[in-house]
Amino acid sequence: MTLQTNWNLTKYFFSGLDDPRLQANIDAILPLAEAFAKKYQNIIKTFTTPEQILEYYADYEKMSHDMGTGSVYLSYLQSLDTQNNAVIKKMWELECIFIEASSRLLFISQEWKELGYEKIMAFANNPLLKDYKNALVSKANNLKYILGEREEFVLNEKSRALGVVEGLREELANSYTFEIELDGKKKTVTEEEIRSLRTNPNREIRRKSYESLRQVYNNKQVQITLGNVYAGIVKNWTSDVKLRGYTTVMEPRNTSEELENEVVDMLLQEVQAAFPLYSRFIEAKRKCMKLDEFHTYDVQAPLGSIEKEFNFDQAVKLHLETMADFDSEFHRYSLDMLESWRIDAFPKFGKQSGAFASYRAGEPSFVLLNHTNKLRDVSTLSHELGHATHGHLSQGQKPAVYDSPLSLAETASIFNEMLLSEKIRKELSTEEYKEFLNEKLSDVFATIFRQIQYIAFERRVHEAIFAGQELTYHDFNQMWREEQIRMTGESVIYDVTAENESGWSMIPHIFGSPFYCYAYAFGNILVFALYNRYQKEGQSFIESYKDILRAGGSKRPKDLLAEHGFDITSPTFYRDAIEEIEKMVVEFEGLVE
Repeated sequence: MTLQTNWNLTKYFFSGLDDPRLQANIDAILPLAEAFAKKYQNIIKTFTTPEQILEYYADYEKMSHDMGTGSVYLSYLQSLDTQNNAVIKKMWELECIFIEASSRLLFISQEWKELGYEKIMAFANNPLLKDYKNALVSKANNLKYILGEREEFVLNEKSRALGVVEGLREELANSYTFEIELDGKKKTVTEEEIRSLRTNPNREIRRKSYESLRQVYNNKQVQITLGNVYAGIVKNWTSDVKLRGYTTVMEPRNTSEELENEVVDMLLQEVQAAFPLYSRFIEAKRKCMKLDEFHTYDVQAPLGSIEKEFNFDQAVKLHLETMADFDSEFHRYSLDMLESWRIDAFPKFGKQSGAFASYRAGEPSFVLLNHTNKLRDVSTLSHELGHATHGHLSQGQKPAVYDSPLSLAETASIFNEMLLSEKIRKELSTEEYKEFLNEKLSDVFATIFRQIQYIAFERRVHEAIFAGQELTYHDFNQMWREEQIRMTGESVIYDVTAENESGWSMIPHIFGSPFYCYAYAFGNILVFALYNRYQKEGQSFIESYKDILRAGGSKRPKDLLAEHGFDITSPTFYRDAIEEIEKMVVEFEGLVE
């Protein structure tokens, strides 16, 4: 197998910004919108047969796909080089065209609204339209949030300004460089690299990595900028909440996730009630590390002085062995990703930090990584290839119901990590297993407990601004610290005062996707339930699991999971997962004692 560690976008899209096919794709966007409007304006509201609905969806899906190709390509180019001004300029041009196209298509939602709830639900229950049932049900349920055509036009135009604000944050964050002294030499590194040093066995290096992050994010000009950016984004969100008549600031996200408000509230309550578990883990870790005081920069520390490293080849080998043991289709698709120029593996200056998988109906998946040879980078590889495989398995769905809501989008990624954990565990000594359990618990608390801490912070900010309060970065800093302490209690000593607590400004999701983070917590809790079933049923469970992934967005999460024996409306669903976490904490405490 020959590993390809860079994307080959020419193979799948265009040869560059000057490719005439790219410009032709962009130039076709408005004509596509106009042709669709010519065919369907004043027609949708008169639909009477399922055949008309089928033709509508076929035309709409083709238009949407053709419109999106250039946009996807440019977003990939920008993620590889966030400072490329030519790409940025092209993306803004495209954004303006999309806003104009959206304005020409505003009649669509208005006419569905005129068609009305009862008729749409009748279509949803028609056997000929079974492939589109959830799309139609969602459309019917969301009618009450659609404003008049003039109001929707104004909001659509306003979105251009919001895009500038979020683009400013992203461009600013990706322009940062970080200074740190290592082995007596000053180094300039990327944010991905400085963050990876927070897991270094050397406590002084960890402390310096936190100081380096703070030096950039605590800069007064940065805080003023990001504080105003965040306040502007929240004001835009809460104004939409008021205008559209949502009952809570989180309801727009819950609606898009197809989760009932009560289910999300239950998730938050059950996880927050379990916060003392985190303090127990930190106390056991402090004892194991023989520390008198446990500081912020110790949270992600390994237990030992020797850090196990995995280069990319080793990470790939471990992942592929794990997939081969689990399921041949998962294994084959991972191989395809690795051999087909669809993984970009290593950090570079200007490259987007973190990792992601991207996919859409009718096209292959792409994965971006920033591999730095850490054990957690192996998990990240498995995580993102889980997303990619989910995108592959969902291809049997119609484009209108291809994308699963975010509440289910983390399922395959986290399940892959669980499988990998078991694979690694079997190869470790007792001391190595203790280290592994430390990392595993750190990840569990980060992806369930800390994500809920983020949501609690967001909800406070959004509710305050919704109520008419004016907030600045000083308020955000104080609120963030209060929510941190709610999770950690007295177990962690923070490296800066509450007035200087800039942690919120380092979380891209709260800017770009408000309330997104609970999807991670829900996804992890769901995977505990799925994995428990897999351990009991073995191979016979795999097809049921794959059916959940194949469903894409064709069913509401509550209904899809109920078909497979999981009741997400019951507190027991969440408490059972938290019990599994407590068992891991008890095991860790025992190893430490």
